[in-house]
Parts: sequence; C-alpha cells; structure tokens
Amino acid sequence: MSKKKKHPIDHPELQLPEVRKRWVTEHLFSDHYLKARIQQNAWWPSDEEAQPIWEFCRDLFNRRYVVCAQNNEAFTRQELINKVLERLGFAWTDNLSIPNSDAEPDYILFGSAEGKEKVIGKSIAIRYAASAAILEAKKVNHPLSQRSKSQHRYPHQQIRQYLDEAQVISWGILSNGNL
Repeated sequence: MSKKKKHPIDHPELQLPEVRKRWVTEHLFSDHYLKARIQQNAWWPSDEEAQPIWEFCRDLFNRRYVVCAQNNEAFTRQELINKVLERLGFAWTDNLSIPNSDAEPDYILFGSAEGKEKVIGKSIAIRYAASAAILEAKKVNHPLSQRSKSQHRYPHQQIRQYLDEAQVISWGILSNGNL
C-alpha cells in the first residue's frame, strides 16, 4: 500500500501547505521584517482576520490565472488586482503623476473610500500626502527580477523611484498578480 506524500506545512498559522514563496522582496524588505516585525504593529491583521482574504485571493487567482497569463497588464489589473484591492477595502486613483515628476504609478491607494473622497478634489500633492501606498502592477507572470525592455530598469527600481519622488509615501507595492 502506497502512502500519500504529505506536504510540510510551512505556514501553520494558515493551516495550508506552502507550495510557492509567499513573497519576493528583491531586497527591499528583509524576510525577518515580513515574518516577524510587521506582526508587532497594531494594524496588522490576526491570522483569523487574514484567512478569509487569503481564501478569496487564492480562489480568484485559481479561477483567473490562465486567462490573465494570456492577456496584458490592464487585464491583470481588472480581473485580479482591482478585485483584491476592493476586498481589502482600498479606494484608489489610477495613473496619477507624482508632483513635479514624470513618474506615474499605476495606483495611488487610500485606506478607505471616505479618505479618498476627502481629497479627490484637492491638488495632486495633497492626494499623495493622504494616500496609504502606491502600487505598480505588472501582468501575471511578468518577472519582477528582469529588466523592462521599454523602461530599461527592473520593476523594483521603478517602485523605489516612485517612492523616492513622491517623498510622502512610506509603502509601495509591486505585483505581477501572482500569489
């Protein structure tokens, strides 16, 4: 009788076997920060709070992966990233230039629709100052560690440039839609 191979559970807090890396930091964050230090913040969700969101993201990814991989960045944004941001409660504006710069992140994220509404009619600088983060999206499977042919830089350099130029935002997210 053959035994079924058991996957090691690398993330017991989720009770899920890990079959791929949870994140790729490109040395922007240390694994220690993401595994240990970030959890010390009061705003970081508990495992129980994160479980339904994880399940939503996993199920959405499994349903949309193939079709997103066959399409472009805009499709990945529409069919994956926007849906995840909505579920997380973020409001956003698309492609708003950073003040005094040619840089234009894909998303400026606000912690809530109410927060966005308070500043939507204000100057770009005020909108950036009120935002929670910026997000740069790539199509599904776009390698995050490969130089862009059109921009001649790595995606993580792009998000770092946006953060540097914006000067008022502490968080940047780079996603190719992969889990």
